[in-house]
Amino acid sequence: MVSTRVARAADKLLRNLMKVKKGETVAITCDNESDWEFATEVERAATGLGSRPILVRNRAPPHVGRAAEPFLPLDSLIGVVANSDVWVELNGKWLLYSAVYEEAMRRRRTRYICLVGMNRDMAVRCVGNVNVPAILDFQRTLQKITSSSRSMHYSTPAGSDVAFENDPKRPVLVEGDVSGPGEYMLLGQVDWAPLEETINGTIVYDGSVNPPDELGLLKEPVKLEVRNGKVTRVHGGSSAKIYEKWLRSFKDENMYVPAHISYGCNPGARLTGNVLEDERIWGVLEWGLGNQSETFGARSTRAASHSDGITLKPTLEGDGQLIIEKGKYVHPELTSVAGAAKRPSGS
Repeated sequence: MVSTRVARAADKLLRNLMKVKKGETVAITCDNESDWEFATEVERAATGLGSRPILVRNRAPPHVGRAAEPFLPLDSLIGVVANSDVWVELNGKWLLYSAVYEEAMRRRRTRYICLVGMNRDMAVRCVGNVNVPAILDFQRTLQKITSSSRSMHYSTPAGSDVAFENDPKRPVLVEGDVSGPGEYMLLGQVDWAPLEETINGTIVYDGSVNPPDELGLLKEPVKLEVRNGKVTRVHGGSSAKIYEKWLRSFKDENMYVPAHISYGCNPGARLTGNVLEDERIWGVLEWGLGNQSETFGARSTRAASHSDGITLKPTLEGDGQLIIEKGKYVHPELTSVAGAAKRPSGS
């Protein structure tokens, strides 16, 4: 039996984040790697709001994004998703960046949120128990600081040491702030695409990496050497060998291009190996490689797939001013709003 806390989280997800209205069509997609009980609870919440939900489940393909397409019932999924007002993706192997996603975004009807692998526990901690308005206020402050920073540099205890430039014409995204048709992610993340050719240095994943499935929570660091916006070397121990082999398997040079960087700022998130949650841990920085969403207003790099990796306890500066120090937000404008953002909902 689903708990009251899970039911509240599902309702809050649809009511407060996705702004579901009476009479709207809500598509909920999942696969055999998803938490089926949470998927059905989202369906119940949609019904309770007076919308018209449809719950679709497929076998999980061996890949994600565009690489998953040969294993999916594409026409059926496109028909359901692209004709819906709201799409909640709970798939373990995400449809983001696939033809399903692309057609839905092309039609400009659907409010889509990518919640890959969200389960009941994560929903309670990262949606049900958090103060949504306060987190969004924190994210908007972080957005403003980042948008005004041209040169950035960060390092981590594990050995990350990377510098890059920002383009003021490119947006800095506040995830979870749903305002109309388009692509959205779970709140607790602020992300953007730096100028690709300016990214230089060493990125060390020491939290988690996903995909490939063989990694997830890391037992040892994975080191990426980046020169002029391209990963030129992947090294470390056995985990690095697995990652390099996975990247190479696509025979796609764009898999080596950094697509975005993200701050984590959801106080309910913890390190689990699920990238949806890991990249929202308070004070982490995350890099995505490969396919790049058009929402970043950058090159919209097309690649066979996409992968995300987490760097822990970063120290980051924007134009010489500290924003994060060892995983703690220290910029004066952030410290003034961090307390409310970290306070549980209802406290």
